[in-house]
Formats: sequence, structure tokens, C-alpha cells
Amino acid sequence: MDQSNSTDTSLDASASQRGWRWGPFTFRVPFLHLKFVPSQFVQGVVVASGTSLIMAPVLIGYFGLSFEESLALLLLANTILCASFLLFGEPFAPGMLTPAFPLVLTFIVGGYPEGPERFQVMTALSLSLAAIATVFSLSGLSQRLMRALPVALKAGIIFGAAISALDRVFVKDIALFQSHPVSATTALVVALLFTFSAPVQMLRARHKWLDSLCSLGLLPGFVAAAVVGVIAGEIHFDIRWGLFIPPVTETLAKVSPFSIGWPPLSMYVDVLPLAFVAYVILFGDFVTGSEMIRSAQPARGDDPIDADFGRSQLAVAARNGISAVLAPLFPYQGLLWTGVHAVIIQTWRRGRDKMADLHSGIGSYYGFGLPLIYLCWPWISLIKPIMAIALMLTLALTAFACILVAAPLVKKPLEMVCALVIGYMLAMFDVWTALAAAVFLLICINGSLPRRNRSAEVTGAVQTPE
Repeated sequence: MDQSNSTDTSLDASASQRGWRWGPFTFRVPFLHLKFVPSQFVQGVVVASGTSLIMAPVLIGYFGLSFEESLALLLLANTILCASFLLFGEPFAPGMLTPAFPLVLTFIVGGYPEGPERFQVMTALSLSLAAIATVFSLSGLSQRLMRALPVALKAGIIFGAAISALDRVFVKDIALFQSHPVSATTALVVALLFTFSAPVQMLRARHKWLDSLCSLGLLPGFVAAAVVGVIAGEIHFDIRWGLFIPPVTETLAKVSPFSIGWPPLSMYVDVLPLAFVAYVILFGDFVTGSEMIRSAQPARGDDPIDADFGRSQLAVAARNGISAVLAPLFPYQGLLWTGVHAVIIQTWRRGRDKMADLHSGIGSYYGFGLPLIYLCWPWISLIKPIMAIALMLTLALTAFACILVAAPLVKKPLEMVCALVIGYMLAMFDVWTALAAAVFLLICINGSLPRRNRSAEVTGAVQTPE
């Protein structure tokens, strides 16, 4: 470390370590241990709350909740998510296990009738993931397990998420494009251009305004859909004023295992493979988030960040355990919201004048643990007409992102074939059948199992083993 970084560290007294330690965690109090970062707070209000509301159509269409009950459940889930950052102090922007979402939706909708059973499944999934994370954290087996998984299986899991998402958007929910052809297509085109287009990415380096616009993630697609939809007569806004009083008691009566009953043992057996798939994704998210921090850390020697997977697993396990009984919305309580984490890291690396420390930036983005925007009817009613489009957009971008991640992992044609077939089986069949097919393909077709490499370091849940 150079002299300037050493000086900065001593002057700052390690901002990232300020807080009250309890066990392996650090509790941080807003305005005492965390400073207010206006730019991140504004983005969080607009982007985070708007994106989270995309789950409302899922809860209404597939789980039988009313719009108000869906909002109440999302408020509970988001409060657990946001408050956990203060309580546990992990240096990541928390979010959904996005690649697992389409797999989970297909699994639940295809295998269980609408009603209490579907919420019991989500409770079972949340508790199963919490148990897996706790066991692997306390035993120290995480890295060994991830090193042992064949690369074709890792890629197949990610391909499965992509196929499931595309099937949901362009086959099962194609009615959205039929009823909103102009606005839905506009949203998809804008989001794909701003997120994946190589020419646009080159222009970002030359135009600061475009770079700022692309950094807003899904928001430009939302806005484009709203404007074009109104012009085309596909979208109509009915702004409602006042405060939203969430029907928390009524919602808990429909979703909490204390009211509807705990999942039977057979249900835990059914969801175990899917919970394990989610754990593999969780590991990948940790590696992604840690690498983002590591790449920016040299620019912020004044704010050293401690990322520990064992500790992060326990934090995620605790969140899933709490969510399982108060807001069973699996896989909402994941480790990382990749896009948001990337945006915050980019601001953090630009210096103390832009962001005092990383934890303050994340805390400001998440409203210091209080997602009060969900109590605001004007904002809710503004988002409501485009929620179905937002859900489509999220699933479609998830599919593209998963393909981009999975494709480079496999180096051999036969491994690629196995990975694609495993992905298809995960998306179209039950998880046990898909895993049985994966074992057959990996052993009998690909002809090899992973070889242990004691010298190799695990650099990600999707690293190709040597």
C-alpha cells in the first residue's frame, strides 16, 4: 500500500469498521455510523422501490393475493431486506437471487395449486436455504463443494434460469405482448440497448449523460414503456393520493406458517434440490460482489472492506429464516443486487467527496432500513399500470444476463451440449428429474467427474475447474 493510502486509513479510522460488534456481525446506526449520501438515496427511492413492485403481479396472478395484500407482503419483505443491512453490516447491496426466480416460479406454479400450499412451499424453500447456508458456513465446506461441482452443472443451472425466464415471457405469459404490443416491445428494446448493446457501451465512455442514464438500470425501460404506452393508448394512469395503510394482519393470515400451517416433511424433501441450486447461485453472487469490491479497493485505501463468505452465509440464513415466517417470498432474501451494487461501487471508488464509505452508500440507497416509499399511494399508483411490463422486463434481462454468464464457462462442445440439456430439464421438468438427468449426462455422456485440484483457488461459483 502506498504512503497516501496509509495516511488516509489512519485519518479515517476505518469507516467500514465503525459500528457495534455483536458476534461476527456489526450493527450500524444511521447518522451515527452511517452518513447520508443524497445521490444514492434518490436512486434507491426511484429504482429500488419501483423494481421491487414487479413482484406484485406475481403475487396477484399466481398466489391469489389482492393488490393491497401484495403490497403489504412486499413491505414486510423489503423491511427485512433493508433492515438486515443495518443489523448484520455486510458490505453488499442485498437483493433477490434473480437467476433462481424463474426456476422457483415454474416449480411452484407447475407443482402446487393456488392457495396456502404455494406459500408453504416458499416457507420450506426459505428454511431449507437457511439450513444449507448455516451448515456449510459453520462446517467450512462451502469452497470445497463449489470446487467439486462440474462446470457443466454450474453452467446448466444458469442456462436453466435463462430458459425458464424466456419460457415465462414468450410462451406462458405471451398475452402481455398481445395486449401491450407497443409498450412491452419498447421497454424490452430500450432495456436491451442500454444494458447489453456493445455500441451503446462504447458511447457511454464518451458521453457522461448516457453513462448516467445507463446506470439507472431498468428505469429507462420503465419510463419508455410508460410514455409510449400512454401515447398508444395501452397504458392509463389513475393517480391516487394519500397514505397506504397496509393490511398486515390480513396478509399474515394468508401467508404465515403460524396461520396456514407449517410445510409437511415431504415438502422439504421436494424443495431440497431447488434450495441447493439457490445456494450455488448464492455462492456466485458472493464472488461477484467481492470481486467488484476488490477491483475498486485500491482507489479507497481509506475504507478497507472485509468480505467473508462464512459470515455472509449466516446473515442470509438469518434473513431467510425471519422471512420464512413473516414474509415467505423466496428467493427475495438473497445476498446481492448486482446492478445496484455495481452502481454504488462505481461511486464509492471515485473518492470520499462522492461517498464517505461504502456502508454509508449502501445504507442510503436502502433508505437506512425503512422502505417508507411503499406507504405512498401516489408512487404506488404511478407504478401499478406498468408492473406487468416491469416483470416481463426483469425476466427477459435475467435470461440474457444468465446466458452471457453461462456461455463462456464451458470450453468443450460436449460440455456445452450437456449444460444446455441440463438447463432445459431444470426449466421444463421437476428438479429431481433434472438432477437425475444431469448425473447421467455428466457421467455417461461427458465421461468425467470433477478432479480435485488442491492448489486451485475458488474464484467463483461458476469457475471452470482445471
